Order: sequence, then C-alpha cells, then structure tokens
Amino acid sequence: MTNDALRRLRLGREWTQAEVASRVNTRIKAATRRDRAIDANVISRLERGAITWPEQEVRDALRGVFGVATNAELGLFSKRTRHDREEVGESKRRDFLAVSLATILPDVLPAPTAVGMKDVSDLAERTYALEEWDRRSGGLSTRHLAFGELRSAVDLTKSSMGPRVRDRLCVQIANLADLAAWSSFDAGQSAPARSTFGLGIKAAQESGDHGILCHVATGLARQEIAEGRATDAISLADMAMGNVPLSALAMIAAVKAQAYAIRGDEAEVMRQISLAESIYSRVTDLQSEPQWMWYFTQHKLQGETGQALYLLATVTGHPVSDLVSRLRRAVDSQTSNRARAKAIGTAQLATALYRQGARDEADQYARTAIDLSEVVRSARLNAAVAEMRRAQT
Repeated sequence: MTNDALRRLRLGREWTQAEVASRVNTRIKAATRRDRAIDANVISRLERGAITWPEQEVRDALRGVFGVATNAELGLFSKRTRHDREEVGESKRRDFLAVSLATILPDVLPAPTAVGMKDVSDLAERTYALEEWDRRSGGLSTRHLAFGELRSAVDLTKSSMGPRVRDRLCVQIANLADLAAWSSFDAGQSAPARSTFGLGIKAAQESGDHGILCHVATGLARQEIAEGRATDAISLADMAMGNVPLSALAMIAAVKAQAYAIRGDEAEVMRQISLAESIYSRVTDLQSEPQWMWYFTQHKLQGETGQALYLLATVTGHPVSDLVSRLRRAVDSQTSNRARAKAIGTAQLATALYRQGARDEADQYARTAIDLSEVVRSARLNAAVAEMRRAQT
C-alpha cells in the first residue's frame, strides 16, 4: 500500500526525494554526529510502502523535516502493531485505555484548599517556560498546554487565599490568558483567541496591575491589526498606556506604528517608530523590568518596527525606506529560541526583496524561511510563506 501521506507532504513543499533524503541526513548528523547515508531510493521505497517503519533516527528526522508531531502523520506504521490492532476491536481498545488510565489518574485534580505566594510563583515559572516554548515552536504546538494551565489557574480562585495572593494570582491568570490567546491566534483560531484575550483583560483589571493590562491589551491589539481593525488596535494601545516600564512604552509605540500602517498613514507610522526607538534607548537593564517584558529585546523592537514598515509597503504598494535594512537586522540577529519571529520576519524580508527585484538575496532568505517552517508550527508563518511564494512568481 503506497504512503500517500508522505508523498503529499513532500510534494506540498515542492521537494524532490533526494532533497528530502538530504534534509533527513542533515538532521540525523546534527542529533547523533554520525553521517547517515539514506538516499532518494529510501524515500522512494517509503512512499511506495516498501518500507513502513524505518529506524527510529530516520523517523525522528522525518518528523522534524516535515514539522509533524506523530509518525502517523508521515504515514508510517509498524506492521506488527497494525496487525495487532486489526485483531483488537475499537471498543476493546477504548476499554483497555479506560482501565489503564483509571489505575494511574484521579478522576479530578482538585484545587488545593489554600493557595500561597509560592503556588503563584510556581505558576509564573511554568508560564514563562511555556512562553519560551511557544516562541520556539509555534501556537499549533503549545496552545493546548497553555489552555490546560489556564484552566488550572482559574480553578485556584476557588481556594482560600489572602488579598495579596489573589491579586498576584489574577496577574498570572491574565498572563496565561494572553499566552493561550496568542497561541490560539498563531494557530489560526481567531474567535477563541479573542474571547481568551477578553478573559485576560478582565483578570488584569481585577489584579489592579496596569503592567499586565498593557501586556494583554497590546496582544489583542496585534490581533486587531492582523484582522484590519486599526481603530480598535489604537484604542487598545491607548488602554495600555499608564504606569508601565520604558520597554512597554516603546512596545506600545511600535504597535501603534503597525496600526497606522494598515491605514496607510506613513507620517504617523514614522513618528511612532521614532518614538519607540527614542524610548527604548533609555532602557538600561531589561532584566530589571517585569518578566513579561523580557522578550522585548532590541532585536524584537527591530522586528516590530520592521513589521510596521512591511505592512505600510503592502498597503501603499510602493517601496518604503529602511524596510529591508530593518527587517534584515532583526532576522539576522534573532536566535533559535525565537524561531517563530525569525521565520516570519525572514519570510517577510524575502517577500520585500522579491518585490524589489533582488531575487538572489531573496532566494537565500526564502530557503531559510522554508527550513524554519519545518520546525515551527504556526498558521501565521504558513500565511507569510504563502505570501512569499506569491512574490516569487
């Protein structure tokens, strides 16, 4: 039986069998430091179904190359496992799982009777770790984990706690709601993202912490910008203003620049970019600012303002000064733990270069964007790559 799933994945990326084999070999060498000599013939045999269950290191590399989570998505299966499954009915499999899970999992994970500051600090650390993973892997990989943590955090509000602990818990609920909403939006799920951002804003307002309100409001503003609602985005950015750190004020100006960009207001875009850079130049120690702003590095500022210029060029249809150089500085300095931002920025940079006729340089960045798209699972990235491909033609 032919492996149509693997063949579709390959053809969808317009790769030859030899190119897939080369990418697999590269990943295996990076993981094991050993050369692995699989070739186009091995990929051909996999697609024909002559091989259904290659060695583990090949399976692992193929999942990475195509950016999928399971072997089944590659059309791979163990013949022994499939034979066994054919002999076990669906109801028996469900019964087996139910009995097995019942022996190790409680029916409900109850909230503790009392919550202290240590519980909230632990929640903050888990949220930070999830944020880092989301930036590396994309919302399609992380949104379900973010929502799981968010549900658990909301359940904690039923427990006994003092007013200071409750305020800090509301801050963390707002932060988790922002993460869950953003990862949903990144996964292409607009409606759940919007309602979850709303929950985050309510939690932030209840906490009395204007900083976290700024964080969530600007997250929703970015969704509004992506969906073409400039006025709503500017209103949210105005809501975010207040007693917030310098890095946050710079971020708000960069977000406003993007909102004015989709209006085609070039003068206001440039004014907001200049304001963002002027404010950020006064940031002396980002790590001394609230943890939710640690991601907003100088490289991130370049990316955010570059995004504003990219949107402006797209809306007006004419070249914008400093667009390519700003995007180039952003993507060339981004590290692997910001893979999604680097991938989207690289795709946009390639698009801008194609539109300007600089095909050789554009091709280099396009290859990088496509390589990154293999490991970052993001609907926004997929859209950026699709736009890049249109600019190639």
